[in-house]
Amino acid sequence: MSDWFLDLFTAEAEKLISKPLQAAHGLQGVDTSWWVGGLPEPAEEDVVVGAVDGGGGIQPLAGGGALYIARAFGVTGPVQEEPERGLELRLYPVRDSRILDALRSWVEHRVASSLAMRLRRIGGSGSILLMDGSYRALVSAALVSIAKASRGRLESLSHAYLALLSLELIVSVKELFTQASRAGILLAYVSKDHSYSFLKEYVLLSHVASKAPETMKRINDSLQWYPLKSRHELLELSRSLDEELRQALLAALDQSYRDTAFIWDMVGGEPGYTHPLTIPPSHRLHSFYTSRGGVRRVVETLCSSIERILPGEEAEACWGDVDRAVEAIDSLPGVSAMYVRLQAMEQPLLVETPAGHGFWAPGRRMLLPDVEAEKLIAVLYRDYGGEDYYNIYLVAAHVNATLTGRQMEAYMRLLDVLASAHGVRLMLARRSTMHRGLRGRRRRRIPGAR
Repeated sequence: MSDWFLDLFTAEAEKLISKPLQAAHGLQGVDTSWWVGGLPEPAEEDVVVGAVDGGGGIQPLAGGGALYIARAFGVTGPVQEEPERGLELRLYPVRDSRILDALRSWVEHRVASSLAMRLRRIGGSGSILLMDGSYRALVSAALVSIAKASRGRLESLSHAYLALLSLELIVSVKELFTQASRAGILLAYVSKDHSYSFLKEYVLLSHVASKAPETMKRINDSLQWYPLKSRHELLELSRSLDEELRQALLAALDQSYRDTAFIWDMVGGEPGYTHPLTIPPSHRLHSFYTSRGGVRRVVETLCSSIERILPGEEAEACWGDVDRAVEAIDSLPGVSAMYVRLQAMEQPLLVETPAGHGFWAPGRRMLLPDVEAEKLIAVLYRDYGGEDYYNIYLVAAHVNATLTGRQMEAYMRLLDVLASAHGVRLMLARRSTMHRGLRGRRRRRIPGAR
């Protein structure tokens, strides 16, 4: 079959290539001192690493509801020991993949806490514990679920169960940070796929503010939060700027222009890493938790809402966790993030570590890479095995944690036999089981709080 548009395309293509090709954003004169070209020497073999990843699946039941299976797997290296494992099986009267995500993350952090204690024994202080995913995205999603359910207008049972699991997750995250800190272990979250723009916004808006001091106050106010606050006011500033600064400001506000593309445009595809940058919470989330009478009031309102629709064990569990949840939310560590490219021409990894300030502190601060940051990069470089094996220990944890369709079917057969032995009949839905391994999860980009 012929293409009726081929001649039109050829004509348009010739017009396009006859003009000098330019980058989508004109970013001349922007400072690149935030990038460190090259990598440190790979770490020695005596630095012990632990890595945790998880998987899970949902089995729908006839008539509604579902069985949720979440499991996590922890490995150590180069010192090889028995893996750390955890599995949770729960029955909920709702079907919601977000519940599985929260349950799996909770199991991952429970396994990670156990692995942290083992790392202290086999590797001592200075060992490194790697978690798959984004710490900021994980915590932000949990806090949003709690906030939505605490408004007193629960719209479904799914929201109630998701909020309860999110509360458990926040507590487990804080416990992991406490365990790692006591053991002298460096905790890092590593993401292969991500879609943040916190670095681009900071670099470009700081550049505009330094060249046009009259914009500094408005830009600094907006940079206090991520995502940017008062974007429309920043857009209005572009009319008073010269063309070069205008292009930089518009690039900073372009929500489709992510950090990965920005790094490529500014420094190319060379190996290296960025200076760590602290990431503040969103202004909306911060305002909710501070304007509703504080964190305790939010958590207590959540438990009251759950008590009205889930009287019994769920409500009792919520009220029993109030003190721990309030302490955990109040004292969550902040986020320090950097991008690391371990191989030329590859997309950089996003690496997040606890920051010295709390999660709720506003403002973005660029830090100089310290000894711990360089050690972490050296370990990531040592354990890099190519684009598909970006970290051999995280990949090993992923492979063992992923719940395959065949394993899910075997679990259901075993559960059916055990149920029959106890005189219980499980009515599984006719539709096929759903298993959710981490490979599928990685294909969906981690939201940059957009």
